Amino acid sequence: MDSPGEQLQRARTEGGAFRVDPGTRIRLSGADAFRYLNGQVTRDLKRLGEKESLPACILSPKGKLCAAISIHREGEDLVVESSHAVAEALPARLERYLVADDVVLTPEAWVDRIHVFGPMASEEPWSVLPGLRVQRLGTEGRDVPATQSPASANLLDPTVVEILRIERGIPAWGSELGPDTLPPEAGLDRTHIDYDRGCYPGQEVISRLKSIGRVNRLLYGFHADGPLAAGMEIHAGHAGEGGALGRITSAAELPGKRGWIALGYLPRGVNGDLFVPDPLTGERTPLSITAIHGT
Repeated sequence: MDSPGEQLQRARTEGGAFRVDPGTRIRLSGADAFRYLNGQVTRDLKRLGEKESLPACILSPKGKLCAAISIHREGEDLVVESSHAVAEALPARLERYLVADDVVLTPEAWVDRIHVFGPMASEEPWSVLPGLRVQRLGTEGRDVPATQSPASANLLDPTVVEILRIERGIPAWGSELGPDTLPPEAGLDRTHIDYDRGCYPGQEVISRLKSIGRVNRLLYGFHADGPLAAGMEIHAGHAGEGGALGRITSAAELPGKRGWIALGYLPRGVNGDLFVPDPLTGERTPLSITAIHGT
C-alpha cells in the first residue's frame, strides 16, 4: 500500500476509490411520491437522470438546513440518502407535510458501496461495473456496490479522503453543516439549489438571499504551518481585538509535514491578518485563506 502522501498525490491527478461512510436511507413509493418530494426539496426532480444521484437540501420554513441529501431513482421509487446524524430528524421532516398523499416512506438499511472518482472512474475495471453517477468530492464519480468492486482495488485511506474533502471545500454535516446553516453560507447554492423552480418550504428565504446577493458569513478554506483543530477560534488583527470572528470546523494535517489545512466560517468580506490561538498556551498560529465559497 502506498503511503498517505503517495495516495494523495495520485488521487489529485488520477482519482481514486474509497468506501462510503454509512448513512441514512429512505425509500419513497406510491403514486404521489415524485410530486410530493419535488415540493419539499431545493432541486427540480424533473432534472434527475437515470442512474444519477441529484444533490439537494431539505429546509425549514426559515430557509435553514434540515438535511443535505442525495436523491436517485430505483424503479418507480425515489430513494433519499443523507448523513447518519439525521437518521431521526429526516423521516420526521419528510412526513411533516404528508396529508392525503399516496406516499409511503420506508427507512432502509444502508447499502455498502465504493465511490470511484476522477479519471480512474472511466477506466476498467471500474468503468464496466454497474453504478450510480454522483459527486462526492466535487468531481464526477460513481458509487459501485461494494460486493462488485474489484478484489484488487487499493482503497484510499480515510485520512486522505478527508484531506481531499477539505481541500475541495466540501462541507460535511456535523462540521460545516447543521440546523442553523443557511445553504449559501456553505456554498450549497452552487450545487444543491435550482433557483428557477417552484415553491418548497424555505424557498422565499433562499430567493430573498439571492436577490440581495449576500449572507453574513461564508465558508473559507485555510492553510497553516502549525497544528489546527476543529473548534479553534479564528481572530484577526495584530492583537485580535474584539474577540473571535469565527471557528475552525474541520482540519487535517498534510502528509510530509507540509502544514495543516482547514475549513471554517468567517464574516463575509473579512480581511486582515488571521490567526488561531492555542487554547492551552495562547501561542498564535497564522492562517492564510486558500479558498472562498459563495462569492
